[in-house]
Amino acid sequence: MTSGAIQPKLADVLLANREVRVWRTLAACALLLRFLIMPYGGFPVDIGTFRAWAVGLAEKGPAAFYGAGFADYPPGYLYVLWAIGEINQVVRFSDQAFMFALKLPSAVCDVAAAWVVFVLARQMGSGWALPLSASYLFNPGIVFNSAYWGQVDAVGALFALSGVALLRAPSPLLPAVLLTVGALIKPQTAPAMIPAALYLVRALTQPPHGPPRWGLLLGAAAAAFAALVLIILPFGLSPLGLIGILRVSLGVYPYSSVMAFNFWGAVQGFWVEDQVRWLGVPLYAYGSTAAVAALAVVAVGAMRCPTLRGTILACSAALLATFVFPTRIHERYLLTAIPFFAAAAAADRRMVGVYATLSAVFAFNLLFAYTRPYIQTFTLPGWLESTLFSTAGIRALSVTTILAFLAAIWILFTQAREPVGVSQHLAPRSTT
Repeated sequence: MTSGAIQPKLADVLLANREVRVWRTLAACALLLRFLIMPYGGFPVDIGTFRAWAVGLAEKGPAAFYGAGFADYPPGYLYVLWAIGEINQVVRFSDQAFMFALKLPSAVCDVAAAWVVFVLARQMGSGWALPLSASYLFNPGIVFNSAYWGQVDAVGALFALSGVALLRAPSPLLPAVLLTVGALIKPQTAPAMIPAALYLVRALTQPPHGPPRWGLLLGAAAAAFAALVLIILPFGLSPLGLIGILRVSLGVYPYSSVMAFNFWGAVQGFWVEDQVRWLGVPLYAYGSTAAVAALAVVAVGAMRCPTLRGTILACSAALLATFVFPTRIHERYLLTAIPFFAAAAAADRRMVGVYATLSAVFAFNLLFAYTRPYIQTFTLPGWLESTLFSTAGIRALSVTTILAFLAAIWILFTQAREPVGVSQHLAPRSTT
């Protein structure tokens, strides 16, 4: 091999090592920022609920959890709260330390998700791996949601993103398990399973070399089901029992939009009961139908381009679709899509604008929801309430998410038309 061939590879290695060192420094700064914020804020009702669940799990165990009081979370994240409760049994947290402990998993998952974005971008040959990852580390909405508000959406998002990142691994078992765990932590991540499953079906039934690998495909399905059963079983749940828990969760807020800047926020505003009928049809039926139709369109786009790039674009669009169109959506549910859009910006540069726009809308949506007078957290300046958070401003922000979804679909389908060979679509590749 000539020295001319060696030199570029050496330069690439040196650049990669430098980027990793810079990323570690940025990650440490991002984690420190979160640590400084975490002892403060926190919505009392949410923090109080998580604390009560953690204490109850430590005292009575998981089998007695459901049925002992209000519980609208599936079992996935309860294992984290159980661990925090067990630690509290030993060290006896103060109130501020308990809040810090409850926020810590999400803060760590924020940083871990930024690493996955970095790795994915490097795998796809993007020169923007470090900027995109850094933009997620210091994304205002992401920081606010985890470090200040104390929500746990980041944990489910990390598992889902990791599952998609590992789709090109030699075995599909781990991706299937990670995606299942993500959905059991936060069901809002479940739409990402559709493009991921289509990718695996295509990769394993139409491999570029050799016969179809039906055994691996069945193994992935079995691994996902086994993970589900093993997670819910200690809580005394069957798959049907889990559906019951999800129905309880879905029924807590029967409104068209629970302060989410989405389609229903654009056409109606917030806190309108979704049993209200338009032309004899309840609003939730319109929302469900629109969401299913949008996911079908995303699935078509995913099937047309069964590459890792296409799958990431499709996952982003799927997660955004299930924020924009269904009823009973909270403002925080957009978080699960944000890291996917960060990775999608590495897959297709046209997604950079969509990612930046959604990040801004998400931050404003969280700030709006967290500062409503009836929640009694803190008060925003009057000029902000009369401009950005006026009725017209909120409708405009809500329309923006609809336009972002349409842009994501357009990018997915135009990317799908790019001529890429089958071997490039499906060839496994190790992670960075």
